[in-house]
Amino acid sequence: MIRNSVRSAHNGMRVAAGLGSLLSFLISGCGMQEAQLPPPDWTLLATGLEQPQQTEYLGQGDGGLLHVSYYGIKVGSPQYLALPAAEQSKLVKLQQSILHSVKFQPTAELPGWELTGVLVVRDSGQPERRQEIVLKVPKGWNGRLAVAGTPGTRSEFASEAVLASWLLQRGYAYVAGNKGMTNGGADGNLTLLGKTHATQHWGAMMLDLASWAQQSLRAATGMTPTQTYAVGLSNGGYQVRRALELDHQRVQKQAPRLFSGGIEWAGVYWPDARVLDKDRSGSVTPAEYLTAMPLVSSNEQAALAMGYQYDAATRTTTKAFAESPPFSAAHAGMKSAGFAAPSAILWGAYNSLFDSLKSKIPAYKGVGYYNLTAYYYRADLLGHDAKESAPYSCFLPDGAQRPPFYDYLAAAVDAGWTSESVNWALKNANTAEFSAPLISLHGDRDALIGVLSHGYAYDDAVKAHGNPALHRLYVIENGNHVDAHADGFLDYNVNGQAGEEGMADLLTPMQPYVERAFDLLTDWVEKGQAPRPSRTIATDPKNDIVDAKLIDL
Repeated sequence: MIRNSVRSAHNGMRVAAGLGSLLSFLISGCGMQEAQLPPPDWTLLATGLEQPQQTEYLGQGDGGLLHVSYYGIKVGSPQYLALPAAEQSKLVKLQQSILHSVKFQPTAELPGWELTGVLVVRDSGQPERRQEIVLKVPKGWNGRLAVAGTPGTRSEFASEAVLASWLLQRGYAYVAGNKGMTNGGADGNLTLLGKTHATQHWGAMMLDLASWAQQSLRAATGMTPTQTYAVGLSNGGYQVRRALELDHQRVQKQAPRLFSGGIEWAGVYWPDARVLDKDRSGSVTPAEYLTAMPLVSSNEQAALAMGYQYDAATRTTTKAFAESPPFSAAHAGMKSAGFAAPSAILWGAYNSLFDSLKSKIPAYKGVGYYNLTAYYYRADLLGHDAKESAPYSCFLPDGAQRPPFYDYLAAAVDAGWTSESVNWALKNANTAEFSAPLISLHGDRDALIGVLSHGYAYDDAVKAHGNPALHRLYVIENGNHVDAHADGFLDYNVNGQAGEEGMADLLTPMQPYVERAFDLLTDWVEKGQAPRPSRTIATDPKNDIVDAKLIDL
């Protein structure tokens, strides 16, 4: 049963009455997960939100906080139409972000409370920060809070299966936002064409989430979270890094610490001026920015190394996949772009991932992860809209033989970067300086966010400019960027037929390793038990471990 409502003032009295027994339970020293939290005061919980929507899930056939039933309901079906409009919206967002392996489909119907809305933060002298958020509080709340960064340009429900599922089952309250990327129903990628330099806010938005959730939980339940952890995948991993860095700056100015520690999974790394300024001139030139292989340059070089799928000289072919190593002619270019050799088995699939849409949308012919990602993020840094970004678009114009993307990169001075665009990239760059423990995990087969230019490079920056004693990097053998792609369902050999290559036996889902690393993080923070030094973790992809407790990090 789902209960949607705006709770009235009498709930405040009910919460106050219930807090005495809850606090007595906590003081007694018993485990916090067994406590049943009284209903929160919805009015206080929603303070600071626009368009708040409160829902109580009983976990008795309603899907619970994890919405376990929503994965199998087809949009437009009678079952879908029977849901309230707010629940239909959640279902659509959840189904648009299937990132988990089928081995980790959520099944637990957890009872608890969920709050959605729009968090708006206005700092003096700064542009308004607006993001759609979701806060989940299980009835067995353990008093701790997890703040989730969001991958890609996805919604606040993007990490439901890969992060929220196991965190909520452990009793954590969980909050996530969409980084301001899909407000008003706009596609997240299109938001990058809004000429607002949206990426400049992504780090601050993690602090916004933590500060708001801590205050709201304290007001609505009488309890301040005892620990707050940052967690995130991909761009969400970048948010974790940046949040800990910004929090460190706050602490240096005598502000209270927001985050106890963080876990970042394949985080994107944006180098700062100290890393980029190779000639020590005091400024970063477009040429210096280009050669450092941050996200845009890395993916652009990968697209060039693999070639446009429909060019005669492309390396994205079935024959090239069969070579040993796969796509052998692309290895030098892909390594320079930051990708480790083990990721080669995915290069063809990722360079052509969206080509399957071409029958319905001809512009998607030959579009893959590399050129699509590079196009949108380049537009954000250059401050371009759809018209201004057309000269380097990854999409095929009507009647053209190939997208302008490739010729633009070959002809543009410094690949089109300008001093102004570099300055925008530096506004939210990583400093690698933090003062709370951070554990990083990265797969050596990651074919979207290369471990060389994002995993190892950030670790190098920590060693050069930060406190390496507070950082661990665990590289997971056979781990890829998206666990759903470890199930073997892509067209890895680019022959037009998906899933017949047996790739599931060569790829390891990362999720249980991340969950196990979270155990290490909490022991580090709460017990002072530092984990083992950074290292590479061997795996057997033919026998994937699904129980995190069995993993030895």
